[in-house]
Amino acid sequence: MGKFFLKFLLASIIFIVIAAGYLSFFGIETDRFDNIIKTKANEINKNVKLEFNKTKIHLNPKELNLAVKLQNPKILIKKNQIDLLKLDLFLFLKSFFTSDFLLKRAEIAFVKNDVKDLTKITSIFIPSFINKRFNKVFKKGNLEGEFVIPFREDGTIDEDYSFYGKITDATINFTKEFSITNLTTEINRAEKDQAKGFIAKVKKGNIFGLDLSETKFNYQKNGDVRNIFTSLNTKGELTHAQTKRVLSFFAFKNNLFSKITGKIDLKTEIVTNIKKNLKIENSLKEVKGKVFYLEAQTKENFVLKQYLPDYGPKIVIKDANIKFSNSKSNHKIKANGYLKTKNEFDQFEINERYNFDKKSYDVKGVINLTNSKVNIARLNYIKSDDEDSKLNFDINFILKKYLKIKNLNFLSGKSIINITNTKLNDRLEILDFAKLEVLTFIDGVKNNDFVINKTNKVIVSGKIFDAQPLLKSLYKKDDKKNFSNKFNSEIKVDFDKAITGTNDDVLNLTMIASINQGSYDKMILKGNFSENELIEMSIYKIDENKKTLQVISDRARPFVKNFDFIEGFEDGKLDYESIISKKKSSTNLLISDFKVSKVPALAKLLSLASLQGIADTLSGEGIRFDSFEMKTNSEGNVMNIEDALAIGPAVSILLDGYVDKGKTVSLRGTLVPATKLNAIIASIPLVGDILVGKKTGEGVVGVSFKMKGSPKDIKTTVNPIKTLTPRFIVRAIEKMKKKKKEETK
Repeated sequence: MGKFFLKFLLASIIFIVIAAGYLSFFGIETDRFDNIIKTKANEINKNVKLEFNKTKIHLNPKELNLAVKLQNPKILIKKNQIDLLKLDLFLFLKSFFTSDFLLKRAEIAFVKNDVKDLTKITSIFIPSFINKRFNKVFKKGNLEGEFVIPFREDGTIDEDYSFYGKITDATINFTKEFSITNLTTEINRAEKDQAKGFIAKVKKGNIFGLDLSETKFNYQKNGDVRNIFTSLNTKGELTHAQTKRVLSFFAFKNNLFSKITGKIDLKTEIVTNIKKNLKIENSLKEVKGKVFYLEAQTKENFVLKQYLPDYGPKIVIKDANIKFSNSKSNHKIKANGYLKTKNEFDQFEINERYNFDKKSYDVKGVINLTNSKVNIARLNYIKSDDEDSKLNFDINFILKKYLKIKNLNFLSGKSIINITNTKLNDRLEILDFAKLEVLTFIDGVKNNDFVINKTNKVIVSGKIFDAQPLLKSLYKKDDKKNFSNKFNSEIKVDFDKAITGTNDDVLNLTMIASINQGSYDKMILKGNFSENELIEMSIYKIDENKKTLQVISDRARPFVKNFDFIEGFEDGKLDYESIISKKKSSTNLLISDFKVSKVPALAKLLSLASLQGIADTLSGEGIRFDSFEMKTNSEGNVMNIEDALAIGPAVSILLDGYVDKGKTVSLRGTLVPATKLNAIIASIPLVGDILVGKKTGEGVVGVSFKMKGSPKDIKTTVNPIKTLTPRFIVRAIEKMKKKKKEETK
């Protein structure tokens, strides 16, 4: 009995194993569930009709459930047919023995269909407004893949469905400006995916003409909002038209560049929010990667060009690593590579941060300027474009408000310029500063070595100061101020030596001054050319609208040197006074006892006037003058010469006119050889004989002239005359009497 039972049990086990194996691999055909399956499919969606030829039931030993496999399945959705590769329904085991149709999950695989068929299937699981959007977005392409749809015990669909598919040769239009072409991608929605959404991985595709390989899209649902997280890989040539479309898509305003082209390999993180009303919002989160080459056209920056003469509006960058990150509070940019300003590339590194609430920028960086020319005119410093140099900076600014230089350090050979905690307004006028250190060299010779500190007052001290830019500025009205109206301070200056560009260096130069509301209220400057030769300069406030500037110098050459039309100036003393108001200024200039050897305009005038002997003297040993006096008034760019008189042993000149700076020179006057002038003055009682002459053809008394044209192309005309104007005679007599009076003292 026991053996029989054992054999029966063993046979039963073998039968069950064989039956299970058979059911697992081959299954059995049955129509038991046909009507139920078709009915349930229609219950899920009334527009869905399921068609198949027959049903096979397989045992699924791994999960201990039944797999109902439909043969040649098709889905009819609103009369649209979708051919399926498979449709397997997994039931609990008890469904085979009872009348209950307990569906656990369904697995649907479809062959290559038109991509628009995706919306026919997803309409069962995804809200209609999303499905309508998909139908508009997918323009063309092919789709194949598999759905795994879980069911709850009550027969409803669980949200943790999964999908794997592949789209090939597709075109997707997200917007009119943003479309993807030639797209092949794999789409996956795993049941246990932490991202809880669809993930699409691009195998190939193009956007704006750029390669999209390895790009990823992640679709997620968050309440009524659908989010698409995009990791966009873009590689290839970038045209200006493409750049404009990208910036427009992300609502970026481009006010700096008029043209951008290049070659890039970038990864961009984008978040797209699709709200219930189908409103789309795009947010750029991060861009990082490589810029192999980038060329951008900018607006001309005249301030920058003052310091970098080789700077042009075209910026060229190569081999640059870039990272841009964006958040609700700020965006950050990190970039390093090579920047081209003229013909060569220099290395750079930039870190920039923009605060959205404060609208402020923080920028740090290092720029190699070895291949760039640097010109700092106010220090009379020029760095050639083949000298090693580097610029470190840390600045903060708000556009059209202020610029704060936390630190700026320029190094080139032995030259060092360091600026600390300096704040400028939107016109680049100084609001405040802490420290300025300057050490510069020209052709290996030191021309600046000083430090400026500001605490309660401004203290300037150093061994050497190049005063040439200061001397040039004395005769020029500059609308650009150094200090803002909010700057107030006392100033104390002490230099061992100030160089003037001639052999007339100033020793022990000292100055005390006060600045009120951005301009000098008073200033006293003193220095020595030698033990007995001095220079003094002062500024005093006359009233609220007027100031006076006075310069007295025992050597005139440092000041005259800055007149471009005079060369070979020797000797002389200078007395200069200017009354300056906000709109106008008037000046008196007196230079006494000097000699000039090269004045091109005067040489031409003498030659045209047939005073060749004097002209030869000018080009040789030079012409000596006892004095030169000039009265002028200026308004805007126009300097009116009221009266200018030069008297010398060889020739005397009286002239007036105007100079429209940079545009027109217009002068007229009279030139007289000194012998004729002396003869006239000596014979005043016999004026009639002298003015008319006793013999026909007697020598010319004077020459009238006119000079007019642009500064670089002045036309000179000469008209010989026999008489002098009373004004010339009166001015000459006044001058001679004054000189005689001074000599008798």
